[in-house]
Formats: sequence, structure tokens, C-alpha cells
Amino acid sequence: MATTTNYGWTTPDDTSLVKDGAAAIRTLGSSVDTTTKALNPSTTLGDIEYRSATANTNTRLGIGTTGQVLTVSGGVPAWTTPTGSTPNFTLLSTTTFAGATTTISSIPARRTLRVIVESAAVSDSFPSILVVRFNSDSGSNYDTSTVVLSRPNAYLAASLTSGSFLDTGYSIATKNNQTGGVYNAGFIIDAADTTGAKVFSSTGCGQASGSQEQQAMRLVEGMYLGGAAISSISFSNNNSANFSGGTVRIYGSVN
Repeated sequence: MATTTNYGWTTPDDTSLVKDGAAAIRTLGSSVDTTTKALNPSTTLGDIEYRSATANTNTRLGIGTTGQVLTVSGGVPAWTTPTGSTPNFTLLSTTTFAGATTTISSIPARRTLRVIVESAAVSDSFPSILVVRFNSDSGSNYDTSTVVLSRPNAYLAASLTSGSFLDTGYSIATKNNQTGGVYNAGFIIDAADTTGAKVFSSTGCGQASGSQEQQAMRLVEGMYLGGAAISSISFSNNNSANFSGGTVRIYGSVN
């Protein structure tokens, strides 16, 4: 009997009798079914297939769990939980600023938190500085080192402070034709630690446009001395002004 080139399926010869057609179709169909299943071993939603050591046969890799990444182990694909010094992040929450204080609560324990603030603005009291507290802690548990860069009248200023909040950067108000926003990226290291200080690094910038354009950037390094793991973050400003816009996204490490 003749066979196909790639998979070796049995087919009728040109000289085969017509009466053998039914048997030939069954034989061919069985071969196609067996080969197709070998190439498609998936059984569950999210399965991945890869070429095995056996020709024309694939191996099923079941879906991993949340936070895992696809890697290679022993020469074949495998799901694994990330490890190492560089964390991978997943979005925990997205919140719109409102009122004088916006608090994000019930933050799950993560070794590292990353906070991104976009276009924060207040309705009055220009300029206002975006400040943060952890776990609603208003004690003097925030030690910071701040560097301020400003233009067009370029200047550089630095300060060391111990206070009741984290000074993150500028939040530009909409007052007296002064409009703008702040883009801020903050990092909190070892946010789930309950035995020592949490180290943070924050960068913030803002721009005011009016009779004279002014741009400024703040670089803040410091530590939070509260002993409890961080489960909530509160955003306000040094003038107690109401927010008129802005969004905060909180990401947590998956390792």
C-alpha cells in the first residue's frame, strides 16, 4: 500500500479494487485521527504545546499560576515563579483623586510597591506639593533627603528633613491662570517587612504656565520607620487643598 510523504498515512494504490475503498478510508481516517491528536494533546483552557523528542508528537504544558512566567528548564518550556533582585510587577489598584485626601486601603502584602501618579492637580492653593502617608501614620516617621532642580531661573537646592509625611513632588494647581500637572513615580522597598525601616525613592516634576513658565523636579530618597507592613497609602497635599484631577496606580511585585 502507498503512504503519504510527511506522516506515512496508508492510502490505496492506483491498482486497488473499488471494493476495498471503504476499508482504505477507515484506515486513512484512523491514521489522520491518531496523528492529529499527537500534534494537539491539549485538554484544558490555557494549555501550551511544544515539540517533543518524538517525531510528529507534541507535549502538553498545562497553564501556570498567576504571576508565573514561561522559561526553559532541562531544554523544554516550563512555568516558574520569578526570583532574583529585579521584581516583576502586577497592577493592584487604579484610583482617581478626590477631596483633600485619597486613601487606597487593603493593599496586599508585597515585597516592593511601585506607585505611579499621573496629572495630579488641585483646585486652589497654587503651588501645592503632593504628600503621602503610609498606614495613616502621621507621626514623625518619615526621614527624607530632597534635591530640587528648577528652571528657567535654574537653581539646585537640597535638604534633609524628618517629618510626618513623604514629600513626593509638585502637584500643580489651576489658579490664577496657572495650569499643569505632576507625573510622579515612587518606589517603596520591602513594603511587607515588619521588623525594620522601609526604604523609598521618589521622583516628581511639575510645570506651571502663565506669565512665566516654570518647571521643577524633585528627587527624594528616604525611609519610613513604621514597623507594620504597608497596607494603605494616603495622598494629600501640604495646603490641604481639594484635588481636581489625577490618577494613581499601585503596582506590587510578584516575588
